[in-house]
Amino acid sequence: MPQRRRTDPSETFPLSEAPCNLNHDVRTALQARLRGVLAQTGREIIENPDSKSALPDYVYSFLTGETNLVDASVDLVHLLRSSQSGVNSAGLLLVADARLDGQKSLLIVKLEQETGMQATETVVDGLRTFDMKYLADLLFTEKSKIHKVALFSESGITDDRIEGWAADRQLSGKMAAFFLERFLGCQQKSEPREVTRLFHDAATAWINSYVTDPDVRINYIVATLAELQSPTRFLNPVAFAQQHLDITHRDAFIEHLQVSEVPCRTFDKDTEHIESRLKNMRVGFANGAFIVAPVGSPEVDHGAIVLEDQGDGTTSVTITGTVTTATAYAPPGGGRRTRRSSSSPQAGHGSDDGNTPTLG
Repeated sequence: MPQRRRTDPSETFPLSEAPCNLNHDVRTALQARLRGVLAQTGREIIENPDSKSALPDYVYSFLTGETNLVDASVDLVHLLRSSQSGVNSAGLLLVADARLDGQKSLLIVKLEQETGMQATETVVDGLRTFDMKYLADLLFTEKSKIHKVALFSESGITDDRIEGWAADRQLSGKMAAFFLERFLGCQQKSEPREVTRLFHDAATAWINSYVTDPDVRINYIVATLAELQSPTRFLNPVAFAQQHLDITHRDAFIEHLQVSEVPCRTFDKDTEHIESRLKNMRVGFANGAFIVAPVGSPEVDHGAIVLEDQGDGTTSVTITGTVTTATAYAPPGGGRRTRRSSSSPQAGHGSDDGNTPTLG
């Protein structure tokens, strides 16, 4: 499929007229490559009821046996052609009959076609030399690019909409609008801003209810806030647990996320709904006192604030630093009552009379 503007005259595409038979080695290599793409950047998608794309109908017809693979591929290549603009790169469209968990599936891949040279050893006049051939139709080389992938299976057919998976390697996890919306006629099943908020709320709730050691609790909270503020565009809860949580806590954490309806696969991160809640960590105590410190500040990272479990349900707090201000405190929301500075733990040797710290 060449790179062409939609206003350009239509052209005839070289299309397959029969399915391509794959030998074991080719099939195995393709499976490994595409599994890796979907595992790294795959996102759950669902049909957008407001979309005008015919792709969901084509997918449904194939998965229910109304259309064969060749006819489905012809429909899809013309649909992709009409969905693209002049800025979309040229490439090949691969449409395959696949299996996902043993169920009939349709695999759609847009990939880059490469060229190259092949050297074959030969003998001329008794002397060894090499015969050079130019190959203009290389596919799936080690460096070739898989631009876009979509996968739909029978299990994704519901009464009103079709669900599946999609990946866009060109945008590092996010998907181009022409591919997701105009071509696939779908939208992401998990809206990034909402799923990011769900992860934040579920993770902090689990830490405050499950973890009893105050130092571990603080470390987990800091790790959660730092992960959400990191520049990476996506978040994998399982990888987060493996990197930041003790091995004895990981299963309980993942189980809590699942119960809280947080996807435990990689999702696109968008902190717009919780941006203001990521800058500071608030440690609260049963007596009403609390400490607020910026996430990533030296006071948190270098031990200037130390919490020690006393073994009797209380926690002592040691704060080492220079006192700069002491003012009355007005609770958020504009309440009239204020707390005098003397009600907070004194610098250097405060202790609570009830609980270990929680995130506020």
